[in-house]
Formats: sequence, structure tokens, C-alpha cells
Amino acid sequence: MSDIKLTVEEWAEIVVKIWEEKMFQLGISDTFQLANSFAFHVIGNAGGDVQRIEFAFNYYGMFVDMGLGRGMKLADRFAGSKRQRKPWYSKTFMREVKKLGYIIAEKYGYMGAITIVDGIEGKAD
Repeated sequence: MSDIKLTVEEWAEIVVKIWEEKMFQLGISDTFQLANSFAFHVIGNAGGDVQRIEFAFNYYGMFVDMGLGRGMKLADRFAGSKRQRKPWYSKTFMREVKKLGYIIAEKYGYMGAITIVDGIEGKAD
């Protein structure tokens, strides 16, 4: 339970699955091509502490999320265009990042409690 990096890697896999489900729900064209482009990399130190999480996917996916692309500019979208946003990425990602914060806080809290108990019992190094 103490390896934060493994927890974050599992979280990143879940995020990718949620993105894929959201894309299918919204009927995004080229869903399979976009989904196949998903990749992530968790960068951590030797102790298992996470330094950074990097997600990668085809860039056009961001335009789909914002309702842009194929000649559609942001200003045009607000000027009465019928093109709709398909928010598969932004809202989902922010919600999941918040969940990750709670998960990591809980893990560090647990690790801190174990350290205190071990110190009281004389097991600390």
C-alpha cells in the first residue's frame, strides 16, 4: 500500500478507460484512432514518489473537446455556430485529478500513521 507510483499508474489506466467510454458516449468521430493514441508515463524517484504524470494522445482530440477544428475557430464557435463541444477530456480529467489528490492524501495519511505506531512501539530505524 505504500508504493504511490503503482497507485498513480493504476489511476492513469482508469483515466484512459474513462476517456474512452466518454468518447463512445458522445459519438466522437475517429474514436478508435484517438483512443489508440492514448499513452501515459508516470515519472517517479527510486522511493516510489511520483514527480510527474504525462498523458499523450492525438492533438486533434483537444479540438473535439472544445468544439473546434476543420476550419472552425474558437471565435466562430461563439458566434452562433451549430458545432457543439464534446467534452470527453477536460471535465473528466479535472474530476479525476481531484480524486487522485484524495487517494494520495489517504495513502500518505496511512503511511504516516504506520510510522507513528512503529515509532511508539520502538520499531523505527
